[in-house]
Amino acid sequence: MDIVGFGIDLAQVWSPSLLIKKTDRFSCELQDNTKVWTVMYDGDQGKKPWLGIVKKMGGGWTTARRCEEVERRLEYLRKHGLYTLEYRKDPNTPLQEVICAKTLKSGNNCPLLLTLDQGVDGYQALVDMTNALFSDETFEQNSEARLANSNFSRELPVVYLEPFLAKEDRLARN
Repeated sequence: MDIVGFGIDLAQVWSPSLLIKKTDRFSCELQDNTKVWTVMYDGDQGKKPWLGIVKKMGGGWTTARRCEEVERRLEYLRKHGLYTLEYRKDPNTPLQEVICAKTLKSGNNCPLLLTLDQGVDGYQALVDMTNALFSDETFEQNSEARLANSNFSRELPVVYLEPFLAKEDRLARN
């Protein structure tokens, strides 16, 4: 095989997710059973699904590209004390709602995680995206998570992430 052929072969199989550093906890995977791109979190209990990229979102991005961008942002936010997911209106996109993530460093601000497409209900998008967190496999075995998120509703649309985080990431919050 010549160098050009090797370069073409490498380009065909290369994916940005292959560049995940050992210290990274988030990654993207296409779930075989649902064919949904999902942000995975590698914590104390191994790799678990966190966020499914299930709703149509703004910007015309593919779901694979969107997953990788959300993964990148979550990794950044994790290093700043990630602790909740919420949705909100965004003055920059008045016809669209956004999913945001609060961190220790952000205080009362809720930095943008992703922008939803026009007409997509932020609450329902948050419910659908976090379905993996609240699945029987993840949620039922985690009584702390059940308790922390027992009041999740349209009136209190906050997903508390601390019970799902690895001990090292929880300690980063203190």
